Amino acid sequence: MQFERTGVPGYEVVEVLGQGGFATVYRAHQLAVGREVALKMDSRVLATDRDRQRFLREVTAAGQLSGHPHVVAVYDAGVLDNGRPYMVLELCPGGSLGDRLHRQGPFPAAEARDIGVRIADALAAAHAAGVLHRDIKPGNIMIDRYGNVGLADFGLAAMPRAGQELSVTREALTPAYAPPEAFRLADPTPAGDVYSLAATIYALVHGRPPHFPEEGSLGIAEVIVRHTWPLPDLPGVSPRFTEVLRHAMAPDPADRLPSAAALRDALAAVDLADPGAGGGAGAAVPATSGRYFAPHPVTFTGSPPVALPTTAVPPAARRRKGRVRVTVGIVAVAFVGTGGTVAYQYLPPATTAAPNAGPSAFASASASASGTGGTVQAQNAGFGVPTTTEDCPATVVAGVDGRCTTTAECWGGMVVTVGIVAVNRADCVVEHPWETFAIAPLPSDGMTNNQKELVNHPDVRRLCSSEVLAESRRGDALKIGPDRWTIDVIPPSQSEYADGLRVMRCVATVSGEQSTGAYFRPRA
Repeated sequence: MQFERTGVPGYEVVEVLGQGGFATVYRAHQLAVGREVALKMDSRVLATDRDRQRFLREVTAAGQLSGHPHVVAVYDAGVLDNGRPYMVLELCPGGSLGDRLHRQGPFPAAEARDIGVRIADALAAAHAAGVLHRDIKPGNIMIDRYGNVGLADFGLAAMPRAGQELSVTREALTPAYAPPEAFRLADPTPAGDVYSLAATIYALVHGRPPHFPEEGSLGIAEVIVRHTWPLPDLPGVSPRFTEVLRHAMAPDPADRLPSAAALRDALAAVDLADPGAGGGAGAAVPATSGRYFAPHPVTFTGSPPVALPTTAVPPAARRRKGRVRVTVGIVAVAFVGTGGTVAYQYLPPATTAAPNAGPSAFASASASASGTGGTVQAQNAGFGVPTTTEDCPATVVAGVDGRCTTTAECWGGMVVTVGIVAVNRADCVVEHPWETFAIAPLPSDGMTNNQKELVNHPDVRRLCSSEVLAESRRGDALKIGPDRWTIDVIPPSQSEYADGLRVMRCVATVSGEQSTGAYFRPRA
């Protein structure tokens, strides 16, 4: 068939190379230059300018690294008229390391070590350019026509410059190789890539990812508990090799090898011919407190998503029982595809009480605590911050108890995972994307900290509207038309919700720009 039928001229499809949850990869001829390429068509639609900008950032991230000998080159990219993005990549007819692992079994330790050195060098170059990969695994390391390995699929790449990320969804993770902090919705860092690469190298030698059973399947509760188990030595391989991988997979990012370059150098210095030690001072792995633990992949079976119990912690994990119980108690799993790809949703514990569970309760508290000028103190009003009704357009929306914060509130980039938001407060005097323009109690019939559910509530839509935003602007913001703003909602965080805080914020950003200063309230 001719690929022009889907809207991309200049390519002739030969065959389908593979399909995943979000994309199909074709072998295609690039007609203008007469070469074979891999054409990756995403099944998702980029419906907004923000989505398109994010895709272009990802393409830029991959393009910046195409010159590295161990990064799969990106030749071209774009978005079809129907909103579907595509990328044209270097063809790697050897498939992925994941394919080979499945077909042929474990790699020789020396080969896996050398692959690790090469990919760690590519990763060090990516980090130096400000790019994170975030999904390193055997399936994303490709073999080109000359037998060279290259890191591919920067589809989850982030460029973590201050205030640059507006929102990043992480609905699809690979639990077998994801760092432990990914399950806690921590912001992605280079340390997470270091962890994932070390887990990948371990899997190449071991034949399966760390702690993965030879047979059977695991529930999510056991996956989380197994994160606390020590990483076994690789049989028949120098303990120094495993020691390097342990250090790179320390559960606390601060305890890991400090960079991809450090992992590269430590692997290169290991003498695999010596059964007891690595060669040279460069192989030494600094000691850290505590034990090292590995992540765990998972094959899910059974019924649809359910909340998990907070009990049944095996004796081997009792030393860390408090941490494990909290994690297990707030995680649910939703199926988003096959091959062990899952989405994690952080939910409030079932036993959490819901004080002040409706607008009337908040309004009553606010009224009884009000002082002059309409400003109330957070501890009395239940909003978590001082708020005011004076000169506040949010108050005109009937029935929602909308208010304004007394001083400007600014926020950094949002990370949204299955509707659960992770976002950090930012200083308004530095560049930032988001700012609060209204604050209100959660609707009485919408007590949730899940953004995906909250944004569809009619009361939330009335409050977090372009009309309220337009009336809330101050100073230079009056020169920026309402159509240039992107509006979003920040629900209470998991810890805030568990503590009984039932407050949501309407936030906005100027599309495609960063701001310095406050658009909606005076700075403190």
